[in-house]
Amino acid sequence: MKPLDLIRTANRNLSRSKLRTFLTISAIFVGAFTLTLTTALGAGAQQYLDRQLGNISAPGIFYVAPKADSNPFGDSEVREYDPAKAVSASQFTASLTQTDIDKLRSLNGVESTTPFYSISGTYVTRGATAKKYVASGLTQYNNLSLDLAAGRLLTPSDMNRIILPDTYIGPLGFSDAGDAVGKTITVAYKDIQQRVIERKVEIVGVMKKSFVTGPDIYIDNTLVSDIAAVQGQNLRFLAAIVKFKDGSESSEPAQKKLISDAGSYDGISMKEQIKTVTTIISAITTALNVVGIIALFAASFGIINTLLMSVYERTQEVGLMKALGMRRRRVFMLFAFEAVLVGFWGSAVAVGAGYGISRLVTQWASTSFLKDFDGFDLLVVTPMNALYVIGLIMLIAFLAGTLPALKASRLNPIEALRSE
Repeated sequence: MKPLDLIRTANRNLSRSKLRTFLTISAIFVGAFTLTLTTALGAGAQQYLDRQLGNISAPGIFYVAPKADSNPFGDSEVREYDPAKAVSASQFTASLTQTDIDKLRSLNGVESTTPFYSISGTYVTRGATAKKYVASGLTQYNNLSLDLAAGRLLTPSDMNRIILPDTYIGPLGFSDAGDAVGKTITVAYKDIQQRVIERKVEIVGVMKKSFVTGPDIYIDNTLVSDIAAVQGQNLRFLAAIVKFKDGSESSEPAQKKLISDAGSYDGISMKEQIKTVTTIISAITTALNVVGIIALFAASFGIINTLLMSVYERTQEVGLMKALGMRRRRVFMLFAFEAVLVGFWGSAVAVGAGYGISRLVTQWASTSFLKDFDGFDLLVVTPMNALYVIGLIMLIAFLAGTLPALKASRLNPIEALRSE
């Protein structure tokens, strides 16, 4: 028999005991459906992150902060004081000075070193008589490739320009994101004496809301340095953004070591910052996938039972096929194909159901708890993930069917024909 004939025969054999086959496929369906939804959850989160911050920056750009010698959540260990390391109740109070900036700027291969200031805003408004809205999230732009609804990203030459979250569009009286681009608004902040200072700024871009960026309003480097100066934050910096001339990704390990060797500094590339988020998401989806795979292994015992019963019921038939010249390898393949087909039909139906359910759940989520996160598809069943689920389950089914298939292939034809 040709392989195609074996597949057709195996598929017909599954219909001999419809109830038993249906129950086995149902067990496969449960595990495959769980696996489909968990991979869809991971794909949805990954796609959203890639769209929001996927192309963060070219390699060679590092976020450099001082090393901390304490645990921000508490530390019971007694250690000798080292003035070269930051020691505080919270590592976030550690800071860099202009001396540190100059040292980092002088490193071999460094193109530029920009202080990353810690500043705060007060409100934004469109005019003296217009309503004012809280703008505590004034943030220095640090080369993030944001998911924009309209406009462009900030450049080093920009002055008095900002990227506004789309949540401010309606309250500030703009009809849409495109209408806001190019318009001027007022940003207010307080100086060190708590006096309110207003600054006219131009909107160059409007970004979609993200759970990563939140309500942040990104401003250009010139404006942020001016605000830092009046707020007394221009002498000590939260961190520094160091850019190397060599932008090849292969050079990043050596560049990171160069930063670490220069002093008590921790250098984290922009890609590493986002990798931390994606690692957490991957860990969660992997844990959920384990649940689905455990269910599949439990279902594999159902496949073994189904095929063993089939071998017992068809002992004479197998003996006749072998007596007529069918080789052991063909007999093995016949029962192995039956196992694989059980896995295929169970996984195919599960992937189809998972796709339908994911569309419904995503649509519901986008109008409820994810309505503020434009473009976030909670569950995404991609073709690659669908093929992964079906392929994995067919492999598990094949392994489960190996024992019954071997048993059938080793039957003695004379004894099989004599069996009742």
